Amino acid sequence: MASGPRIPFSGVLLVVFGCLFLADQMGALSFGQVFRTWWPALLILAGLLQFIEKPASVFGSLILVTVGVAMLLSNLHILQIERVWRLWPLVLIALGLNILVTGGGGGKGKG
Repeated sequence: MASGPRIPFSGVLLVVFGCLFLADQMGALSFGQVFRTWWPALLILAGLLQFIEKPASVFGSLILVTVGVAMLLSNLHILQIERVWRLWPLVLIALGLNILVTGGGGGKGKG
């Protein structure tokens, strides 16, 4: 099945954000404040898109979504980010578990 040219999502995203920021600069809407609050949603979206494209590499997607959710909750004053950063050793634990579960990834074919 032949498909047409693939449109890069990052290019579309840049055009959309450029238009929104231009409208903000021209006084048509107040996008700057909305963006300052909700930008971590982009991390969540990136993590979800990465998971959809490469479901086997769930670890990177999970990190993006987790960091995005924590930062968004902090921006919405639901969670104090200082408390979240005290849990940074969980990232090390997660990295170690990922290596243990996947076998390190680089050891395939070695005997």
